[in-house]
Amino acid sequence: MDIIEVFKRTVLKYRMIKNGDRVLVGVSGGPDSVCLLHLLLRFKDEFGVNLAVAHLNHSFRGREADEDEAFVKDLARKWDLPFYAEKIDVPAYIRETGLSPEDAARRVRYAFFERVREKIKASRIALAHNSNDREETILMNIFRGSGIEGLVGIEPVRDHYIRPLIEVERDAIEEYLRKEGIPYRIDSTNLQTIYFRNKIRLELIPLIKRDYCPHLSAALKRLSEIASLDVSFLEELSREAYSNTAKRVPGGVMINLEKFGEMHDSLKFRVVRKAVEEILGNLQDFEYRHAKMLVEFIKEKPTGSKLNLPHGLVGEKSYEYFYIYGKAPPEAKSFYYELPVPGEVEIPEAGAVIAARIAEVKEGFSLKKSPNLAYLDYDRIKDQLAVRNRRPGDRFIPFGSGFSKKLQDFFVDNKIPARERDRVPLVVSGDQILWVCGMRIDERFKVTDKTKKVLVLEMKTKNKMQEE
Repeated sequence: MDIIEVFKRTVLKYRMIKNGDRVLVGVSGGPDSVCLLHLLLRFKDEFGVNLAVAHLNHSFRGREADEDEAFVKDLARKWDLPFYAEKIDVPAYIRETGLSPEDAARRVRYAFFERVREKIKASRIALAHNSNDREETILMNIFRGSGIEGLVGIEPVRDHYIRPLIEVERDAIEEYLRKEGIPYRIDSTNLQTIYFRNKIRLELIPLIKRDYCPHLSAALKRLSEIASLDVSFLEELSREAYSNTAKRVPGGVMINLEKFGEMHDSLKFRVVRKAVEEILGNLQDFEYRHAKMLVEFIKEKPTGSKLNLPHGLVGEKSYEYFYIYGKAPPEAKSFYYELPVPGEVEIPEAGAVIAARIAEVKEGFSLKKSPNLAYLDYDRIKDQLAVRNRRPGDRFIPFGSGFSKKLQDFFVDNKIPARERDRVPLVVSGDQILWVCGMRIDERFKVTDKTKKVLVLEMKTKNKMQEE
């Protein structure tokens, strides 16, 4: 199968682009990216897409890097494509951060692509990784002690990034460019073994193919495909486990300890990683050892223990929940919002919306059991409804009890962490607490067989609102 067939098959197989997409193509000037740009341009009308070119000058190779930039700019001009470029002093960034050259360059490059994507409103970013790149990445990940995700190597599609050449070999790319008479640049550092990836490409892979496994490429491709299927299945299980176990709270995520303890260890690792990803937006620098430390901490440490994690994350074990915070949340300020009936009000301090409506008691009317729903006898409520947080001296009569109780004692009995108590919304009427949201109504306002109008209250958290 020639390169054009493999390229088109890959684009269709992974649904990489659709008619009307604006595709930003990352072009370094090397053979892979020039080939990718030419193929996308060749089938631009057939795919129904618009193209733009992005080039980052890393400042690694001085004049040679400047010549690469000029080459790509000229190529974009000849092919009548918009061109976007930046020059960034990556060596200086390496000195500031202590990152490896490869890692630093990758971070800077992807940040650049995102800036351009946002600027031109591109729907896809096309990168020129090929099948050899995927082989090298799998081997690198194995040596680093990667989990099963690392065996996938480079994914054909991830978010808005697409890699149409991921199933094309490097030799086929160079042959295509020779046949088409298309010039390209050679990065001299790709021929040096000072970088880990280059050592694998230039030394290790030829050795393995010569002396141990001539069919290494096919074997690693098969490994990647099998791992990809398993990862997809585990991701599905992880999403379900996460939604059943974890909940977003202001500044972080809380994990139900009982449900967490019942999980298989594999899912525990994935749940804590998802919690970190939800807080930070990515898992950069959050390694296996951090996830292992976190899981063991949750299993073994007593209530009240705290753990410091990368990026300023803090873990705190409470009674029934484990909390991960991006940073210590600010002290909750006093809040008070009037609640119209019918109507709703947003409570930013609690990350929730409280809604109210009236339901007539008719034949077939039933009360749904949910901690986020409350049913009250509307005729017993005399004053305007409002939503606020706790105040000194607050008391109410918890449903099912005949005795007045301090709200503070109620929180302690129900193991609400001290840092969360000021964020719990209370629906009140005058000085009376009608509902401690998500927990308990006041006994005096419960629905009875004499109730004619029911006040239905609902608390929607941010997670639930996003799902809807």
